Amino acid sequence: MGYCETMCQLCGVSFAIARLRRADEPEEAAWNYGGSGFVNSHNEIYGICEERSGCTFPPHGDERPGEHFAGPGCVSESGYSGHQISLAEMKGCRAVQCLVKKGTDWTPEDDDQDFEIKGDYFLTGIGDGSPDEAPLEDIVPIRHGVSSIDILNVGDDPELGLPFHPTCFEIYKKFTEIRIGRVDTEGLFYWRHLDCNFATFFETFPREPAVRTSSDQWWRHQPGCEYLAANPIDVPGLSQLLKSPPSSTDKMTTFGWNKRPHSSFTEYHRATPSTSDTVQDPFSPLPAEITSMILDHLGSKDIANLRLATPVFRQLPTILFRRLFLEDIPWLFEAKDLDVARVDWYYWYCKCKSGGGDLKGLRNRRRIWRDVEEIFRRIQKYREEGKICGI
Repeated sequence: MGYCETMCQLCGVSFAIARLRRADEPEEAAWNYGGSGFVNSHNEIYGICEERSGCTFPPHGDERPGEHFAGPGCVSESGYSGHQISLAEMKGCRAVQCLVKKGTDWTPEDDDQDFEIKGDYFLTGIGDGSPDEAPLEDIVPIRHGVSSIDILNVGDDPELGLPFHPTCFEIYKKFTEIRIGRVDTEGLFYWRHLDCNFATFFETFPREPAVRTSSDQWWRHQPGCEYLAANPIDVPGLSQLLKSPPSSTDKMTTFGWNKRPHSSFTEYHRATPSTSDTVQDPFSPLPAEITSMILDHLGSKDIANLRLATPVFRQLPTILFRRLFLEDIPWLFEAKDLDVARVDWYYWYCKCKSGGGDLKGLRNRRRIWRDVEEIFRRIQKYREEGKICGI
């Protein structure tokens, strides 16, 4: 392959994302690989739409053929269809920011973050993704004098910027702050140096299959994979989803409300009563305080197995699912701010374990969190081997 796009170092998705607008959307809702204009139907490579797709190709000014307007059945892979993902959901999908090693003449600026001041690396401003190999230009704001920079996913040249979506870096920041109490920019930069060549980064890194099949000489905007371009931080609909606690009549909600004060702490999950002989159950003589302490030391899989083995744990306190939620679904970091007493934690646990419902941004966030988890695991391995100095 003579050409390869630059990808986000963290999530593996191209910055050169295109969009096909619906016929009822404004002109700015469409752009091509270069980030401007529109997808010209004459230049499409993948996924040719037939008449039954509902797509139209009206002339655009003097150009013939014209712009590809996505229909409900659009199968084009030259851009994500406006029928499948909204403009708001795709906010920032082409944004590129870089991590750069400080030079000897580096001086602090007013908007520097703590990790930039204390560490050896700083962030550039933000540029727009491009499918070519030219330097990233027109970066705004200009931070520490950097208005353009060469970027690369592989290699050990410290002068090359390490590129990522700003939203993906926010997820990386939150992850490393949770794990080691600080933003690990040093580890991220060394990971590219020690671990990233063409094969390990583009071919064998364990990303979701949708990323692998979409990555080609030019990014393939496969129908059904639109979530890969969804903003994982600013997720339309998330605040509304978190604002309203689910109704107790929801069929997924299997908890009965106790009307006493602080009922969320005494509410229990009702399961089908066991017909086994509890006399033979070694857990049955234990007081509630001891069974509660046992639950406090178990993860979700162990608790599920325990409930199959003994009826003593068939009824679980709702508040237990808050702990399991925060442990098993750390990528939904907004959950820490939810009203503990008003939330049906079992409902949210089940909903978010399945991917976050219909919100593409949450599905993408979960995917990126897993990628960051793997990157961090590799960083820690190199650190344990003494190949990365510092904490």
